[in-house]
Amino acid sequence: MKRILIYSVGFALLLFAFRVAYSGTLFFSFIPWNLFLAWLPLFFSSKIKKPRINFHNSVFFVLWLLFFPNSPYMITDLFHLEQREGIPMYFDLILLFTAAWNALLMGLLSFRNIEAWLLKMYNALVVRVISVVCFLLCGFGIYLGRYLRFNSWHVITQPFDLLKEIVIRLIHPFQHPGTWAVTILFSVLMMIVYETLKRLAMYNSTVKKM
Repeated sequence: MKRILIYSVGFALLLFAFRVAYSGTLFFSFIPWNLFLAWLPLFFSSKIKKPRINFHNSVFFVLWLLFFPNSPYMITDLFHLEQREGIPMYFDLILLFTAAWNALLMGLLSFRNIEAWLLKMYNALVVRVISVVCFLLCGFGIYLGRYLRFNSWHVITQPFDLLKEIVIRLIHPFQHPGTWAVTILFSVLMMIVYETLKRLAMYNSTVKKM
């Protein structure tokens, strides 16, 4: 899995490099940076190994949770798709989709690490509830990033501005329907994709044993 992921991310970066060379512009220069941010949750989750709640695991879990929305966030980069001079539109479609797919995959792989860690400490029902909460927080984080332009590190650099926007939407939810629509839709999408990938993995394991 690790090797194919490296190849897949490399393909996305190769497409970006080709676009820069072919078009002579740095448009979509956010793709390498966003892919790096999408990789961070996978890195943080890999640092959580022992089935216990301690300072080390707590720090990396919080870091994972803060950066987790950066992975599916790249799906929203498809908003940038339009016909531009110097490059076929289908090329940009493949570039954006490939980058978004790799980012989503890295995010869900990181979630698998977190889920495996939690299952070593809690029963399946508790882990399911925690998982749903994490996906909802992730969906909300996507909204904060795409529409309010907050980043994960703004928890430290702009904590009061971030808190203000969150509280406003919690106190007046019906005045911000878009917030909850984006949150719920992305949360459900991620849960469906994650469960699909898990079932495929289980199916492949069953087939190999036959």
